[in-house]
Amino acid sequence: MSRPNRKVKKVRLNLELSPAVRERLDALQITTDADSLSEVIRHSLAVYEKLWEVVVNNDNMLIVRDSEGREREFVFLR
Repeated sequence: MSRPNRKVKKVRLNLELSPAVRERLDALQITTDADSLSEVIRHSLAVYEKLWEVVVNNDNMLIVRDSEGREREFVFLR
């Protein structure tokens, strides 16, 4: 089944990546069941934007809590 036509203008990007980065993108596509590498990149950008918003609003720090309640701090440099 084909996708519906969207009226959103698109631009094409040509990326030069190392083989290791391409392998990481391919692995993410498989593990996330993404339809394409473009989808992986779009989702990655959305996560990065949200992460950056959290970091900026919390003094460059992100706290991650695991399922057992242990917390880990990640400090980001700007």
